[in-house]
Amino acid sequence: MNSIASHFDKEATTYPTDLGADFVQARKWALVSEHAHPGGMALDIGAASGRHAMHLARLGVTVVSVDPSAQMRDQLAIRRTQEGLDDRLYICGAQLPDLPFAPHSFDLVYCYSTLLLLPPDAQVESLRHMSSLLRPDGMMIVDIAGAGSLAIRYWRRHYRRRGFAGVFGMKQQQIRTTLEQAGMVAVTMEPHGSLSQLLLAPGMERISPLVRRIRGSAERPGWDVALSRITPGFAERWYVAARRARPVGLSD
Repeated sequence: MNSIASHFDKEATTYPTDLGADFVQARKWALVSEHAHPGGMALDIGAASGRHAMHLARLGVTVVSVDPSAQMRDQLAIRRTQEGLDDRLYICGAQLPDLPFAPHSFDLVYCYSTLLLLPPDAQVESLRHMSSLLRPDGMMIVDIAGAGSLAIRYWRRHYRRRGFAGVFGMKQQQIRTTLEQAGMVAVTMEPHGSLSQLLLAPGMERISPLVRRIRGSAERPGWDVALSRITPGFAERWYVAARRARPVGLSD
C-alpha cells in the first residue's frame, strides 16, 4: 500500500478530474452512468481525486470513494465541499483486496486502472471480494489489462521503475471464468487498445491528426474500437460490466 499511496500522493495536484476527451475514456463514464441509479449506493475503488465519483454524486447517487493516497483523498474532499456534496460522497482510505465494508452493501461497484497493478492472485481475490459487496443483481464494472497486449511489457517496466510489482493482465476466458467463480454474470466485455497502444511508440503522440482518428472523441469512436473488436486477443484493456447473480430461490 505504501508504494502505491506514495506514488499517487505525488500526482494528486495534477491528476485529471475531467472524464476524458477520447472515446475510450468517455466509455468508462458511460458504463458507470448506465448502471447507476439515483438513490442507490455506489463504491468507487481507486477513486483518486474523484473524476467519476463527483459526477455520480451529482446524479443523486450516494458514493463511497476509496483510495490509498491521502493526498488524492484531500483533493477530493476539497472539491466535494466546494460543490456541497458532503452528504452524498464519503471518502475512505483503503486498498484492494481488503476493503472495510459489509457484504451486500452496494448496488454498484466500479474500479478503473487499479486491478492491473495487482499480482494475478490478488486480482482474483479482489474480484471475488468486490462481488461479495454487491446486493443481488448489483453491478460490477472494472477494467482489466489484456494479457496478450503489445503494451503490457512497456507498462510493466514503467511501473517497476516506480516501485510497483509491475502490470498484470488476463486473457478473455480467464476473465469469464473468474467472474463465474465469483458469482458474477458478464453483461458486457469490451476490448480496447489493440490499435491505440501503438501510440506508445516514440513520437507517435505528436501526430495529432492520427491520434484523433485512432482514439476518436467522446461522442464518436475512433479506429481503435473497430480494430479491437476484430483482434480482441491484442486488447490493452478489457472493460467489463458484470451482474451479481441472484441466489437460487431468492425472488423479489
